[in-house]
Amino acid sequence: MKPKASFKASAQGVTRSPEGCHDKGIRLFLNLKTTQLLAERPKEDTLIDALRGCRTVQELKGIEQRLSTTDAIPLFDWICDLLVQRRISRGLAARLLSQLHNG
Repeated sequence: MKPKASFKASAQGVTRSPEGCHDKGIRLFLNLKTTQLLAERPKEDTLIDALRGCRTVQELKGIEQRLSTTDAIPLFDWICDLLVQRRISRGLAARLLSQLHNG
């Protein structure tokens, strides 16, 4: 059985389909029901996928608002902790922290 590809061929060439892993992560995180968020802290891997999928400040602010409704630590602190633990790259952390600070 062949694994499903996350790329599709089109007239413009090969492009990433909307079901790419980063898009899935941010959609999954942002679409969580409030009761799910209140019940437990989001999984770290889900948050990392959502952060990697962020392309705009509005998306990042959406994640920050979702986290504020839980007992989770603030997003700024979470990003710093992920960086210290080497779970995210320095480049990603720098971009996200800059967006949070300036956005």
